[in-house]
Order: sequence, then C-alpha cells, then structure tokens
Amino acid sequence: MSLSRLSRLALGCAALALTPLAANAQDKTDVKFSVDWAWQAMHGPFLIALEKGYYADEGLNVTIDRGFGSGDTISKVASGAYDIGFAEGTGLLKFNAENPEDAVITVLVINDKSPTGVISLKENGITKPSDLPGKKISATQNAATVLAWPVFAGLNDLDPESIEYVFVEPNLRDAMVIQGRADATFGFSTTTVLNMVQAGIDRDDVTYFTLAQYGLEPYSSGLIVKASYAEENPDVLKGFIAATVKGLQEMLEDPAEGLALLKEREPLVDIDLEADRWELAKELSILTPSVAERGISNVDQARFETSAGQIANAFGMEIEPVMSDYYDGSFLPPLEDRQISDAVKASMK
Repeated sequence: MSLSRLSRLALGCAALALTPLAANAQDKTDVKFSVDWAWQAMHGPFLIALEKGYYADEGLNVTIDRGFGSGDTISKVASGAYDIGFAEGTGLLKFNAENPEDAVITVLVINDKSPTGVISLKENGITKPSDLPGKKISATQNAATVLAWPVFAGLNDLDPESIEYVFVEPNLRDAMVIQGRADATFGFSTTTVLNMVQAGIDRDDVTYFTLAQYGLEPYSSGLIVKASYAEENPDVLKGFIAATVKGLQEMLEDPAEGLALLKEREPLVDIDLEADRWELAKELSILTPSVAERGISNVDQARFETSAGQIANAFGMEIEPVMSDYYDGSFLPPLEDRQISDAVKASMK
C-alpha cells in the first residue's frame, strides 16, 4: 500500500474517531444561568455540578454568571437574557402581577426558609421580636423586610409603629449598627452577620433571629424560569434540576470542594468567611427540619399559600396566591433522589 494511501486511511480513521465527540458536543443544549449575587458559598452546589460534569451528563452546556440582586435576575430570566436563574422566590408575587405575559416560576426550592431577619450586637440585647419596641432599625426604604414588618409585628402581638426606622442605602445598614447609630438592622442574616465579622466584630458579639423563626415562613430562594420556557423545554429543566440537586447534596455532605471551586471562580473571596456563611445558610435556610424529614423541594401547598398570602398582603396586593401560579414541582427528580442522607441529618444543630 502506498504511503499516500496509508496517510489518507489514517486521516479517515482519525476523522471517524473524532466524529462521535464532535456530534456529542453539538448535541448538548446551551443553558445560560445566572445566580442572584456576587460569588458566595451559596453558589457552591452549582459550581460542583458544573465542574463534575453533572450538567454535561444531562446533555447540557451550562454557563454560569454572577448576579446583581434577585430582582435583577428575575427580570433577566423574564426577558430571555438568561434561561434559568437562582433568586428569591417571594419576588415573583409582585413581578408576575405587574408582568403577567412574562410570568416567572420557581421549579426547585433550595432555601426552604428565608434567612431574612433582625441582626444586632449582643450589647443591644435584641434576641427576639419582643425586644424590638422602642429600638432604632437601620433599613432601606421600601425593602421587602420593611414592607413585611407590619405582618410580622401582627404575628407577634407587637405594635407596627413601635420601632423607629433609620433609612439608609443598603451598603450602610450594617455600619449604622456597628457605629451605634442604630440598634439593629433588617437583612439577610447570611449576609449581614458575616459582613459584621468582616468589619472586625467578634462572631460571638453578633446576635440575630429570622422572621421564619417567629411565624413568617415563605419559601425562599431557588431555581426560577420563565413559565413559557418551562413549557417549551421540560427535558432541559429536568436535567438541570437533577444535576443541581446532586451538587447540593454533595455540598451538604462536604462543602470543601464547593468552596475551593468558589475560590477558583473568584480569587478575592475569603474561604474561611464563606465556610462560615455556608454553615449559617445551611442552619437557617437549607437544612431545615422540614427538608430533613421530607426531602429537598418537597413543598407544602398550605404553607406556601399561607405565607405567600402574608407577603402579598405586606406588598399591598389584593390577591390570594395559588401555589401553581408560582411553583411547579413537576420537573423534579424522584423524591428518593432528593432525600437527605443520615450523615447530613446527624450534622444538624
């Protein structure tokens, strides 16, 4: 056989060998995914699913971008700029009412309870709702927590007018407490507690409680999609959710890998701080008694609609929310694949 014929044969074999790989790459569906904020420990499960090929195994070519707030992520998903997002689910109540043609739904709940709460310093003696009357609270005008306060106050037999607000920009809320110009602040405990630690406050000197611990229990952050996208791409969603659940379960088992991937994605993050943030998020929001007992995203309709009604009332919306308008669990993997392991349950505080 001539050398030229051998060369052509070799090239042909190489082309055949490469064809399945090329076809496999071309067969993957592109998915643009945005998280809710700058890179933090909460995003570890997604990075694990990406790095370990769980999305790829589902036939998905996923790109992940940082976010600029849940409201921004919801708007970008609704506009089609992103296919899937990670955002605070209570924001859908107001958004969908104002944008019925671009309605967005949650398809996987990750934060079973909201970490939103009241954060203070030990010296101020604020550890429960009844400690709030007569106190100054730093907050942002028209923030969700400010709007929800009258509902929360009513649930705890408090006068909604019994606190004094000190309204400032979001980036100044924590500093007002640290400087003694406010007694406490409203915010995400998983963010504010660690912000105070980063500012030099000893962790043991920071106190907090969440609204969920005292009666206001909306389901919180999870995967969101435009309703029309869910209808048109059910297999994509099923694959993305299944892969995400795997990443979440591994992060719950051992966060080290997710935190290392976070550091690779954003070298400026403080790994020790983010490890503390993950433990706080796990305690307050992700690994709740309900999740330990019922599994990930096993949403209770009565709780959903009751808490959504409370939030809608806080927003001044005259509606009675129906769960199916905001949450669709039909894309979830089987319940047995969403159960929490005994080892993770044993780690609960």
